[in-house]
This record gives sequence, structure tokens and C-alpha cells, in this order.
Amino acid sequence: MHQSAIDKAKAAAWHPDAQAGFARQLDLRIAHHLSQLSPAPARLVEAARDAMSSGKRLRPYLLHLVAGDAADGEAVLDMAVALEMVHTASLIVDDLPSMDNATLRRGRPTTHARFGEATAILTAIGLLNHAISIANGLEGMDDGQRGALVSILSGVMGWQGLVAGQELDLNGFSDEDDASGDALGRVTRINALKTGALLCAAVEAGAILAGCTDDKRSLLRRFGEDLGQAFQIADDLIDLLSDSATAGKDCGQDIGKETYLAVYGADEALRRCRALLASADEALVSAGLTPDPFRSMIDAIFAPMLDRVPQAVQKAGVA
Repeated sequence: MHQSAIDKAKAAAWHPDAQAGFARQLDLRIAHHLSQLSPAPARLVEAARDAMSSGKRLRPYLLHLVAGDAADGEAVLDMAVALEMVHTASLIVDDLPSMDNATLRRGRPTTHARFGEATAILTAIGLLNHAISIANGLEGMDDGQRGALVSILSGVMGWQGLVAGQELDLNGFSDEDDASGDALGRVTRINALKTGALLCAAVEAGAILAGCTDDKRSLLRRFGEDLGQAFQIADDLIDLLSDSATAGKDCGQDIGKETYLAVYGADEALRRCRALLASADEALVSAGLTPDPFRSMIDAIFAPMLDRVPQAVQKAGVA
């Protein structure tokens, strides 16, 4: 099929370098927002800068891709910063001694390992609050859009989001929580709360910024949900089959937990992960978005994790 000059221009705009370019813009905007924290204590600001100084930037980039050219660029960047602050705060909390007790994150010492547990907790609280402040102050939005974006952030943080997911991951399901008694249902729920919630927040925020219809937002939410489930399964595989130096974070954290991998085995987990990625792609195409930039980003993230799983499974003798 002949590709028009417009299509070629769009394809060029979504070269993989575009993600690196966006990441540079995002890092500059993060630095700008963190520079506004004074007169907050210098140690607290340093901890926030350290915690936010690296990462895949997957969620902000998803927001950026969904928002597209229809949205104000500065509003997209600011909302992306807010989302990354929530994500970083969740990692700080997850890593605490009372939680996963991790010492390595993103290839660096965790926030509590470097700055102490108290400062880590305060940093997470500060980032969460600042994220809401950024979303509430977005310019170029009407009150309905701004309120919806604030609601997305507060929802992903709370009782039906990261807080709930972490509680269930750490302490399991009570009889009231687990009405079905089904292992797949429990695993899917934890994955949706801990991982899928932030990915869904990214695509929903992008859809709001772009002024998408409700039908389109529903398809994009399905895309985010499937991507979140796939991402968590891939992460579980790496946790079992990789080492901390390669993964850039503490491995072996999921031993004894009820994960998809623990319940169904590595081969089925890999198959399920690939099926979820295919389902996510189908939802993306149905939503009418140009899939190539999303596919490029997803492949860059998942391929390094999944391509080495069969060899690692064979080496480790994991069924």
C-alpha cells in the first residue's frame, strides 16, 4: 500500500529517538518542579531528586503518546511529571524495610538505604502531595478536565489503587477480600492494583488531555489493563530468573507470594504475557491510535525481559 508523505512524516516523528527526546524534556520539567520546593529542607529535596533521577519513564511516555498533538504540550509534560512523582513515591514505599525491604532500585541504592527510613517516608508523602498540586494547577484546562485529572491521581494512590495493592501483596486476602477463592482472580486483582492502575492512569490522563470520547477512553483503559497485567508477569519472571545486577533491583522478592508465575509456572506465564500484549495491541488499534510508536516502546521494554526467559527457564530447570 502506498504511504503518503503525511504518513511518512508521522512515522519519522515517532522514531525511537522520539522517546529519548521526550525523556529529556521530562527530566528538565522534573528538575524545574523540584527546584520550586525551597524552602523545604535540603536533605528532603535531595532525596526527592535522587529518587526521580532515573527510570524507564514508561508511564509518562504512554501519557504523551495517547495525548498526541491534540493536547497542550506544557500541560502534557506537567501531568507526566505528576504521574512520575506518584510512581516514584510508590517505589519508595514498596522498598521500605516494613514492606519489601529492598536495597536496590533502578540500579541505585533505594531511598531509605541512602537517606534513612524516616526521610524516605517523608519524601514519598511530599511527592504524592506535589503531584496533586501540579495536576490541580494545570493551565489551559477547563475545570472538568482538571478535576478529572486530579481524580485519576488521587484514585490511583488510594483505597482502590496502590495502597490496596500493596496491602494485599504483603498480607494476602482475608475471607471478605477473596469471595471467589480463585487464585487467578487474586493474582489478577493484585496486578491490576499494583501495576495496572498506574498504566491505566497514564492512558486515561492522556485521553482526557486529548479530549477523547468515552468509547475511545474505554478501549484505551483496556489497553492499559492488559499492558499492566503483562508487565507484572514479565517482572515476576525477571524476579525469579534474573539477578540483582542485571535487573537493577533486588531479585527474589516474590518468593512465597502468590504470583501468576508461582501458580501456573514459567512456560504458562510467558505464554500469558505474550497473549496479554496481543490483546493490548488489539485494543489500541480499535481505539484508532497509530500503533507503531506504542509497539516500538513496548518492544523496547518487553523484548529484553522476555527474549531471555526460555533460556533462563531451561538453565534454572523451572517448569
